[in-house]
Amino acid sequence: MSSAPPADFPADFRFGAATAAHQVEGDNVHSDWWEAEQAGRLPHRSGAACRHHALYAEDFDRAAALGHDAHRLSVEWARIEPRPGRIDRAALDHYRRVMTALRERGLEPFVTLQHFTLPAWFAREGGWLAADAPARFTRYAAVVAEALGDRVTFWLTVNEPTVYAKRAYAVGDWPPFRHGRFGEARRVVAAMLEAHRRAAAELHRLCPGARVGIAHSAPFVTPRTPATLLDRLVARLRDLVLNTLPVRSARPGLDWLGLNYYARQLVHWRPRGTAWLFGTDWTGPDGRGPRRFSDLGWEIWPAGLGAVLRRFAALGLPLYVTENGLATRDEALRVRFLLDHLREVARARADGVDVRGYFWWSLLDNYEWAEGFAPRFGLYETDYRDCTRRPRPVAEVYREICLTRSLAAGERRATALAGTEA
Repeated sequence: MSSAPPADFPADFRFGAATAAHQVEGDNVHSDWWEAEQAGRLPHRSGAACRHHALYAEDFDRAAALGHDAHRLSVEWARIEPRPGRIDRAALDHYRRVMTALRERGLEPFVTLQHFTLPAWFAREGGWLAADAPARFTRYAAVVAEALGDRVTFWLTVNEPTVYAKRAYAVGDWPPFRHGRFGEARRVVAAMLEAHRRAAAELHRLCPGARVGIAHSAPFVTPRTPATLLDRLVARLRDLVLNTLPVRSARPGLDWLGLNYYARQLVHWRPRGTAWLFGTDWTGPDGRGPRRFSDLGWEIWPAGLGAVLRRFAALGLPLYVTENGLATRDEALRVRFLLDHLREVARARADGVDVRGYFWWSLLDNYEWAEGFAPRFGLYETDYRDCTRRPRPVAEVYREICLTRSLAAGERRATALAGTEA
């Protein structure tokens, strides 16, 4: 009889990493983001990004070498439909080659149809606020399904509607730069979720075996001072707006739910405005010990991942962690972040939560939207001078976990690496 301890994750649990087209491919010239970058309305230009559009096969080799068996990526609407109603067959052929390359390496594709960027023509015609936006997105989804449906089982319709609406229509630092338009933000989320429901129905019609999800940004929202009624109230309202209502609206089109988790949001009542709902989270001391933050100011709180997994388990759907990662230059902290969050996933599974996969954000350092290239999330460090890649220590630790399904093996690898660097 074997004396090996039981694995933390079963053989059919999916391990992988995630990317998004505009952030890695480069030269996304027909998108609203590219147009805004060239007009100087954004502080950083994506340019060639990581040249993943040309180097995808090499990057998939890297993912496979790390023991991954799945990969989350997006196809770019602006490439596929650069003009209204004009489908670029060469772009579809490219993405067919991409999906084939994934499958040849034993990587299950998890394909996102829209990850923040829009075709420039669609944005100029009102974007998600246009009356026919859900219909246009559904037609695009049908084109992609017909082209790639024989190579893709797992689909995500849209990525993080609440984050997009917040940044583009509340904060206003993303295209179309509509600062303080909270009513528009609400309408945009509603339109994106209507588009999701329609596209999900079309995917199921065209691809009977399709499994359709959505990538939902799932912060762990909690009051700064639980004993304070107003802090509890605004935390509950913020959680309602950012978690409960959007997932409830998406539910009719879901076969599974993707959760993007990064941080705890510690919410404090402010007497003026709606900053408590959409603005900056409280960053001061909370009386419960030292607090740690990423380079983007997001609080590191592993227990929050376990909490959101248990919370959304009530839906009765399979769950996947479709993004989880850390922007930092501290490689020891990055390794600890991975281990601590995967431990929360394992604990949730042990409690009966149906979590079936985990995707680290991101495979590569990449273009992080309005923050540019400074934030570093990758398993692989990207040298933007020549787009070469170099694996980080976290990649080796993650590889050990992927291959052994054991957190203890990952801990041992992390300890060995720390000893080598000492």
